Amino acid sequence: MNARRLFQNGSTVHHICMSHMKIPAFNPSSVTQLAGIFFGVALLMASYESMKELIFMGDLTDWESHSVTIFVTAVFATAASFFMRKWAVGEAEVRIAATAFETQDGMVITDARRVILRVNHSFTAITGYTADEAAGQTLDLLKSDRHDQSFYAALWESVDRTGTWQGEIWSRRKNGEVYPERLAITAVKGGNRAISHYVSTMHDITHRKQAEEQIRVLAFYDNLTQLPNRRLLNDRLEQAISANKRSGSYGALMFLDLDNFKTLNDTQGHSAGDALLIEAAHRLVSCVREVDTVARFGGDEFVVMINNQGDDKDESSAHAGIVAKKICASLAVPYLLKVGHEGKAQTTVEHQSSASIGVVMFGQHEVDKEDLLKWADLAMYQAKNAGRNQFRFYEAGTIASK
Repeated sequence: MNARRLFQNGSTVHHICMSHMKIPAFNPSSVTQLAGIFFGVALLMASYESMKELIFMGDLTDWESHSVTIFVTAVFATAASFFMRKWAVGEAEVRIAATAFETQDGMVITDARRVILRVNHSFTAITGYTADEAAGQTLDLLKSDRHDQSFYAALWESVDRTGTWQGEIWSRRKNGEVYPERLAITAVKGGNRAISHYVSTMHDITHRKQAEEQIRVLAFYDNLTQLPNRRLLNDRLEQAISANKRSGSYGALMFLDLDNFKTLNDTQGHSAGDALLIEAAHRLVSCVREVDTVARFGGDEFVVMINNQGDDKDESSAHAGIVAKKICASLAVPYLLKVGHEGKAQTTVEHQSSASIGVVMFGQHEVDKEDLLKWADLAMYQAKNAGRNQFRFYEAGTIASK
């Protein structure tokens, strides 16, 4: 049964609020209450028999006396049965509502001023606030700084206008941790159609968000170096091409290959090669700005995209050359690699490496990303053929050194 529908009934909320205020509810299933009903009926019957003798003074025949007794007994039994059924139904509604209230989702009941009247155990488990700590507070208790005031104003405007709101929201636990949750708020109206209570249902979606983030990382980032992979690079490159065409700015795309990588793999094993790739990735990131992109293209190939360098092509090219030279110098510093061998202690291996880099500029004209990558790759091979540890620019079908 949908818990929210249960609480849309004003009487159900009333029963729960009464329970919260420690007002005992009638329980017809208890022996004491059943005995009270039967003894009450017996007392009424005894009183009736006494009154019958006083009123009729023995004028009724046995048949008439028994007939009247049977009739009165039937009336009393019917009335008792009616009240028992009515109380049982009312008590069943309270039990069902109470069971629904204690779900895995956090639930909060507030008055019309949004002051908390009652919370369930799941609310405490999610937020860290006990029922006593939450009672008397408003729902602002859970506000985080992830949303501005206009967000909350629109939320409550929707609740008061349509009777409900639901969506994802960032809230704050008692310990200060901000977490994502799925929140549903329903307005409860009384007989005069005015809002008397609000019922909120919250579901912590932290694990779901973490799983989504893991899937996103697997889809768009290289598992070894944690750099953007080819898929994310293509997406960012397309955006940069479009943005630069609109703004008139220039960007630079660098395709680089690590020199002597195969030699390291063959002599020291793949664990040494992996260690080199990880360290090279760190060095590349340190050579560029946070707004630039460093991606692992595959194997020992990396791509660096530098964007928003200004609208002067010569100045942009000069800046790209400075960055490429900085990268060459950084990657040429000897590597001290921690290498693990099966069944042996970890050892340190010193390795000398460098990089060959091809650079292509892009900016004010429409260009295909595949062409840019191909041109940068061609320039990179020219740098490698020229002796490695250097860079070459690609310009309109020619390769140039700068």
